[in-house]
Amino acid sequence: MVVERAVQLARLRNTEELHFLHVSSGSPDEAARKARRDELFAWLGARLAGDVKVPQTVRVVGHEASGDPAHVIVEMASDLLADMVIVGTHGRKGVQRLVMGSVAESVVRNAGCQVLVVRLKLHHELVPRIEPPCPRCVDMRVASHGQTLWCEQHSEKHGRRHTYYDTHLSGWASERLMP
Repeated sequence: MVVERAVQLARLRNTEELHFLHVSSGSPDEAARKARRDELFAWLGARLAGDVKVPQTVRVVGHEASGDPAHVIVEMASDLLADMVIVGTHGRKGVQRLVMGSVAESVVRNAGCQVLVVRLKLHHELVPRIEPPCPRCVDMRVASHGQTLWCEQHSEKHGRRHTYYDTHLSGWASERLMP
């Protein structure tokens, strides 16, 4: 998904180069590094050869590195004078996030350029629907030209607890909620 989004943005921004970086926390042993690099190129090549069409004018570069992923990503972005870093995230929560940390969060905090965090679109729970405003409250606001915000029924519920910014007074007001 990160690859697709990077190519999409490269098209929109007329980007000349796209750098893809894979960071392993494993040993920097040369044989292991070569195997990981070959694996990266195979994985990346498969994505770029599929539905994702890289414009002919874009040079694609793959990098394999070892170390702390967040640190290596920020360092590479700095070395390349990158305009933007696109980083994927798994969206871990709770103990899992505490134990594993958040590479994306660290990159956002420490990068010297824009950072776009990409994650899968997962909507497990429906977003609660917001109820439309009470028609009587709307009628009251229109009739009073904004002087009264709530109908009689909702005035009891809302009372003077609400504060709003009054653009005419250029200040905060709470006195107008109830006549």
